[in-house]
Amino acid sequence: MTGYQFYTRLRHAFTATHWRGYAVHSPMMYRFIREVVLPNRRRALQAAIISRYGAENVAAVGSVSELLALDSPPAVVLLREPFRSAQERREFEAWYEGTHAVVAHLQGLVVLFFDPKLQKQFFRIRN
Repeated sequence: MTGYQFYTRLRHAFTATHWRGYAVHSPMMYRFIREVVLPNRRRALQAAIISRYGAENVAAVGSVSELLALDSPPAVVLLREPFRSAQERREFEAWYEGTHAVVAHLQGLVVLFFDPKLQKQFFRIRN
């Protein structure tokens, strides 16, 4: 873990506001938190998301550059160990401004939902 990743995780621990789905007004995200995030430990979360949405509908990438390289992302994209540097965070934020996705930023994992029916939102969830 780099120093920036440690800083990001510490910042996430103090600024993440949604716990157990409180203050989440999106039914889809509330269901995701209650049925996927809460029952599973942090290390098993990726496998739980893949089993919930299907392996053909989920792509797991290791960095923002791999995310940017996806031509047509599937319904759900998992970004493992996000933001290794400030530059990578800026690239993600610039990409997010130009796309329509619902983002759930968990501790050490960013889950992106690509559904045109959903409003573009960013949730920082404490898990």
